[in-house]
Amino acid sequence: MDRCVVLVDAGYLLGAAASLLAGEPARSRITVDHATLIQGLRERAEAETEQPLLRIYWFDGAPDRVPQPEHRRLRVMPRVTVRLGALTRSDGRWAQKGVDAAMHAELTELARNRACSDIVLVTGDGDLLPGLMSAKEHGVAVHLWAVQAADGDYNQSEDLVAEADERRVLDRTWITRAVRAKELTGICAPAPAPRPEIAAILSAPLPETAAAAAVSGRGAERMAAISGRGAG
Repeated sequence: MDRCVVLVDAGYLLGAAASLLAGEPARSRITVDHATLIQGLRERAEAETEQPLLRIYWFDGAPDRVPQPEHRRLRVMPRVTVRLGALTRSDGRWAQKGVDAAMHAELTELARNRACSDIVLVTGDGDLLPGLMSAKEHGVAVHLWAVQAADGDYNQSEDLVAEADERRVLDRTWITRAVRAKELTGICAPAPAPRPEIAAILSAPLPETAAAAAVSGRGAERMAAISGRGAG
């Protein structure tokens, strides 16, 4: 079938976007306009594959696989199917479970059933390499998309990059159409510059200093007068 399908690893896409825009991969550091993001993925996929979109699959993790607000928004959008794996916390960090396996199964099934001619993968995980190679063996063109790496290097498995038929990078300009870094709170604002009248007060000598200077000045005047009488 001459159609394209997009498989999105949300953990990779949004984590890499957070690293790029906020300096760390925490998704809590960014805000996402999901409608704009989905529309951007669709338009770019159709332009680059030159095929109409069949569907976008959004793979993500959720505690106990219970859809979160963003998942509920996504799954009612046209041409979007949400697949959820588990989200577990270990050693203070969240980790997805079952997302890679679900992506691999979907990728393989789409190719085996010849449901599309082109598949776009938005991921960086090398665990999808067998599925990518299987899709190619079934005659499907595989397009691998990366998010621009914050350090200018790869943020994808080199094996995936090597095996993909096409590779594209979603750069900062593209990402910021739908994703923004959150403003940090709790940072002290810089002190305002003093007004001229305040600056004059601050630069004036302290009273003790001014008095001492006056006494010193009178003493110098007396010494000059005494020296003048002595010279006469």
